[in-house]
Amino acid sequence: MEVTLKDVESNLENLPKEFLYQVNDFIDFLKYKHLNDQQYKIPDWQKEEVRRRVKYLQEHPESFISESEMNQYLNDIERDS
Repeated sequence: MEVTLKDVESNLENLPKEFLYQVNDFIDFLKYKHLNDQQYKIPDWQKEEVRRRVKYLQEHPESFISESEMNQYLNDIERDS
């Protein structure tokens, strides 16, 4: 079934007023997402940098820091300052 603008308008008219801001926010989100999906391209230099870092981590797994270790490190810095 194809949804028409009339269908959307009818749904909006029957929607409780307190939900209209959420609908409007969602429409903004969809426009933003669509625009970014069409315009955003990851530059080649960034792809290469990610590949370089992945390769480094594969070759040097001991250099990997877990999220909990990083959180602890950041908490220590915050506590000491």
